[in-house]
Amino acid sequence: MPFDALVAVTRHKTLTDILEDHGLKPVSWQTLAEHKVEQQQRNGPSFWHRHQAMLSILLVITSPAAGAIAAASGGFNAHSGVLAITGSFVWMCMVALITGTGMIRLRAGAHWEEREVLTFDDVPEPIARVGRLLKGEMPRGRLILGELKREETVLDPYLLVEHHGERVCLGIWEGDHIVACAG
Repeated sequence: MPFDALVAVTRHKTLTDILEDHGLKPVSWQTLAEHKVEQQQRNGPSFWHRHQAMLSILLVITSPAAGAIAAASGGFNAHSGVLAITGSFVWMCMVALITGTGMIRLRAGAHWEEREVLTFDDVPEPIARVGRLLKGEMPRGRLILGELKREETVLDPYLLVEHHGERVCLGIWEGDHIVACAG
């Protein structure tokens, strides 16, 4: 048939095909999963954050107790009410000073976030090189940066590539240290 070539559908290369064409082996999902679990355990919430409900109750109970102890030390005379209020006030000021200065850190645990990568500024060169190579062959592919964040600090990123529903991990790094890289 003369018009068959006009309606023939061209086969899109899969991500696996593109990786094989370049002789690249992605970082295994098991390696990424184990690394993510280890990092979350290492960067977990502080003791104070894990037990903040108990600590709040304890502080609420100890404040009047400090006032009662101060009143009892004065022998419950006419001025013992002033001692109780002063004792409670001093205790609350001490608690505010300790928590306000950060001596007790209520640091929450770290969590993973993913976002699309537009530039490779924060990606180590060996991993960025693989990302650029694959992005050049897959204009519609997405590069996804996963980041372990605690408050606003990025602790441990990784780079994924996504193409037509397939996802592979291209690399994991921590600071300047590359943990794993596709290659």
